[in-house]
Amino acid sequence: MEKFLQIIDEIRVNPSTEVLCFTLHRVTGAALVIFLLLHIWTLSSVFQGPDAFDKAVGKFNNPMGHAMEYALLLTVFIHLLNGLRITLVELFDLSSIQRGLMLGSVGILILVAVYSYGIFF
Repeated sequence: MEKFLQIIDEIRVNPSTEVLCFTLHRVTGAALVIFLLLHIWTLSSVFQGPDAFDKAVGKFNNPMGHAMEYALLLTVFIHLLNGLRITLVELFDLSSIQRGLMLGSVGILILVAVYSYGIFF
């Protein structure tokens, strides 16, 4: 909990592009780990037979399940684009255009979000 409060304090004191992107990368990474654990747990029902698997997977075939899939897609893209931005900044010393890279990532994310919204909903 103390680390969480330190992160919140850092954002409040220094709301720069780097701090916000770093925090967002941490949050999306933790969310993806939680998803993977739940995903493995759901898929493990295959060992209980086809009916148990169909029941487990069928729980997500509703509007809330589709919203969760959409949120997962956006989380993956946020983490992916931010990771690519970090890689470009670190490997090619592009810290001077870091804000532009972040805005480009946000633009790509908006395009993916708008396009995929029609697919999920």
